[in-house]
Amino acid sequence: MAYGAQMTPVDQINAALKGTVIDTLRLFIPSLAPYTNEEAFNVILNSPEMTQRSFRAFRDHPDAFADLLRGPENQPVFAENEPLSCGRTLAQVVALVVQAVAKRYFRAKLSLRRRNVATVAEPGLMEKVARLFSAPQPPKTIVRKEPSQGDKLFLAMRDNLLFEWQLRLIPHYVGLPVPLVRALGSRLLEFKEIEDIQWMVRTGQPLSAPTVRHSEALAPLHIKADLGPMPAEPIVTPVVEPEVAQMAAAQPTGAEPIELAPLTLPHGVTAQKFVATVLGKVNPPLARWLAREMSLNPRQLALMMLRAYEALPSGDFQRFGACAPHSEEARRFLAAARTARFGLDTSPGKTAEFARLYQAKVKSMM
Repeated sequence: MAYGAQMTPVDQINAALKGTVIDTLRLFIPSLAPYTNEEAFNVILNSPEMTQRSFRAFRDHPDAFADLLRGPENQPVFAENEPLSCGRTLAQVVALVVQAVAKRYFRAKLSLRRRNVATVAEPGLMEKVARLFSAPQPPKTIVRKEPSQGDKLFLAMRDNLLFEWQLRLIPHYVGLPVPLVRALGSRLLEFKEIEDIQWMVRTGQPLSAPTVRHSEALAPLHIKADLGPMPAEPIVTPVVEPEVAQMAAAQPTGAEPIELAPLTLPHGVTAQKFVATVLGKVNPPLARWLAREMSLNPRQLALMMLRAYEALPSGDFQRFGACAPHSEEARRFLAAARTARFGLDTSPGKTAEFARLYQAKVKSMM
């Protein structure tokens, strides 16, 4: 689709969303059929649930949307952090949509009406004299509009509304006090469970840490994950290659051990215990999905996870390990790995490039 040179990137994105995107979504969401494109656009953005359905259609049917994912030279775009023809990345478009949905929802639930504060303008000397010889005039008023509660909440939260997985939390975000949102800052992204958001709504206090989901505590390779905390003081130790158990019953008996050396191990921790603990941070459905997407066998996937664990900040790796397959976080990890060609190749250079891409921050577009 061609756009005028005077259109801003956001204008181009909105034009595409109201045009080709809506036309394609009708193929997968029949309930959009009765609406015009403009109406369907508003139906989707007015409902976090409808926006989730739309993203699901986009993720499940990539071929249908392939013409939209084109770069500045009309080349196909595969990674979410590669620029599209509008100059923005897919990750930034996702953030823009999530922010638009949140703004609409917050305004609808917390009232669109703003409290008007009217003040009477004090007349000057000449105006006072003129009034002596003329009919009485009503005093001039200056109307100053204050932001609505919905706008205040949105502005406090905007920079941390970035991912698809947040759509299901928007109806629960609406109850968070604005001071609490400001106090949380980027920590808001740590809380992915509805129960955590509801607890903070009830108490008005931030949680010290997100709830650990059951899936997060399970080991993806059928290795017992509850091995206790590892000592913090690291030392470099030559590692004997350990044998790793099957992943989701996919590892054949007698498979070769993972090649781990050289590896930095915490003091007093065996290689087997280290491997089990790291892999226990990645939930099994995510591990299986990533293995399929990257065409990796269990040994290769395990080594990839270990190198990622070494290269990423612990919070980033934990956030990734707790996410669901097909989630925004999982796809961001996958896109960074594919772009850096990190997977089969886990050399230091590839690992460092992957880590740089994965940690790239998405800037707000609103």
